[in-house]
Amino acid sequence: MIVDDPKKVVSLLLPFDTYEQVQKLAKNTERSIPSYIRQIIRIYLQYYTEHAQEGKNDPLIVK
Repeated sequence: MIVDDPKKVVSLLLPFDTYEQVQKLAKNTERSIPSYIRQIIRIYLQYYTEHAQEGKNDPLIVK
């Protein structure tokens, strides 16, 4: 589904090994690299919203 929400362009600099990991995972899920990165961010933000209060010792909650 395409959403016509306002968008903001963001530039991202990754170490090459991280880029290769993302590239491989994107290919495995048949997504483009930008689409896969958006998916990662979307899933993390959802997780953060649901677990931030209890995430004192959760390594996925960045404070």
